[in-house]
Amino acid sequence: MELITAIHELEQWRPIMEWDDHIKELPDELKESWDRILKARDIGVMDRVGLTQAEIREISELINKDMLPTEAFRRYGIKYAKRLAKRLGMEDVIDNYYKRVKSYYLIDAVTKEKHQFYSLQDVAKFLGRKDYRSLSQYIDRASFIARTNYKIYKYRTFKKRKRF
Repeated sequence: MELITAIHELEQWRPIMEWDDHIKELPDELKESWDRILKARDIGVMDRVGLTQAEIREISELINKDMLPTEAFRRYGIKYAKRLAKRLGMEDVIDNYYKRVKSYYLIDAVTKEKHQFYSLQDVAKFLGRKDYRSLSQYIDRASFIARTNYKIYKYRTFKKRKRF
């Protein structure tokens, strides 16, 4: 059965926009048409983009090792787009990357205890402060936050430093 024929038969039953919502009401004689459309939908993004599952895994590993997503995709000859990453099933990898890269690390100079926060507001809450704006003057300066034993670093600086 051709795809066009299958679409035409299902359009006789319901408009295209309603197919997914009313699929449980599909008459038995249209099951073959619906199967044909599902096969057409299953043409994977990987097939259209030209990536294998192993290459997608390698791109994910590069991003997990803090390579910029645009650079990781470029290595495989593909232009990065968040929408494409989502269709490839890499949305969580991308979200985790940006969450990790934009995070802050609070290090207790006395106990060497490390705390990771995803926003300055969270750091301020942890320190019991009402305002987080004053914290920005201490970031990456290796100086103590006023009235505490803590130093604050952005992720990249934290990653580069060997000792605290």
